[in-house]
Amino acid sequence: MATALFSDEINNVSSAYERFASEKGLVLLRPHRPCCSPMHFTIPSGCYALVSRHGADEEYEFPDGTKSIVWPAGLHFPYPPWYKVSNLVTQQAMVLDLPVKACKTKDNVTVNIDIALAFRIMGNSDLGEDPDFVRKFVHELKPRGLEQQLRDAQDEAVRGLARSLKHTEIYGIRSGVNTKHIQSVVGADGKQVNVEVDEDGIVEDTDDLAMPTHCDETLVGRSDTEDRDNARRATAEGIDVTDYMKTRLNRQFMPQGVEILSIMIQSCTLPKEIEQQMEEKTKVISKNAQQRMFHQNNMQNTRMEEEIVTLMQTFEEQRQQEESAGAEQINEEKVKLNDAIAEAKKAEAAIREEAIAKIQKLRAESNLEVQRIVSRKDETTATMKAESEKEAANLQAVTKLEVERKLAEASLTAEKESCRG
Repeated sequence: MATALFSDEINNVSSAYERFASEKGLVLLRPHRPCCSPMHFTIPSGCYALVSRHGADEEYEFPDGTKSIVWPAGLHFPYPPWYKVSNLVTQQAMVLDLPVKACKTKDNVTVNIDIALAFRIMGNSDLGEDPDFVRKFVHELKPRGLEQQLRDAQDEAVRGLARSLKHTEIYGIRSGVNTKHIQSVVGADGKQVNVEVDEDGIVEDTDDLAMPTHCDETLVGRSDTEDRDNARRATAEGIDVTDYMKTRLNRQFMPQGVEILSIMIQSCTLPKEIEQQMEEKTKVISKNAQQRMFHQNNMQNTRMEEEIVTLMQTFEEQRQQEESAGAEQINEEKVKLNDAIAEAKKAEAAIREEAIAKIQKLRAESNLEVQRIVSRKDETTATMKAESEKEAANLQAVTKLEVERKLAEASLTAEKESCRG
């Protein structure tokens, strides 16, 4: 964060980016003419560059014929040696620390308020801004003049803000304490309801202006509600003042080419004795709250112990009931199991008897079938034997007959041979 705005000189344009990045408050750089004058020069990005010809500002002509006092970044070639980069102005946003000392509050207490102001130099044609703003800043406003005007412009508003508040409310105006606006509306039940409206207009229910809903009444001091109301009011007033300061400064400085981006109230410092008094008050409130919390804790512990005993008794009764119910259910299941076993044994005996009867029937049928087979076998054997004997007798008779025939033929032949002889 910069504490002052200033300009400086550099030997080489190429070191401008590093200087702007490292030195807080540096707004304007004036490059020296190089020892040897080449036919080109370079403009770094992130800067507004003014180029002079024989000491007078020279406009840059774009290919479409338009002209601008601010030259674009990059290499420019060829240009005679009497063309040079005369001024470089940073395009980055800067934060300036503007403390206001010895402000008087409503109850005449001296307070120091530290303001941080973010701004940038206008002149970017891509954003629709007039590049001539850069020339006005370089030759008319200048860094020191801008700083002094900013200090003078915001000093009056800050002192007026401090004068409207008591010293007990002054800490509430710091930026970042609360970014929402509180509004009171009538709810559906006809009661007053506090709501928070953020920057996008979104409404959120809250009742913080009274007592936090998550806090017990015994833990909140009597002065807490009043202090909270004062802090809310101081915060809202601080937000309103910073918004008003930003609008007023933009109205004053935009015609000069400077845009105020934001204003932040960083810190508020009271005299040491006042801070000690407020600290003592806070300690007393905290001590009382601590005692109430200890008492509440003891009462809560007693209630919890009683609830634990009650719960243990309830659990013991439930356990006994569950055990009794479980025993009854076990007996019922045992009876069902015995019945099932008896039915199973009965079914098993019936199955055994049926199996024995089937086996005996199968055996009888098998024996009968065996006897029939044996009878058929004996009958077949006898038939085959008779047929064999009959056929053997027939063969024997035929054979005997054939032998007798052959013998007769032989005898006849022998007799015929005898007669011839």
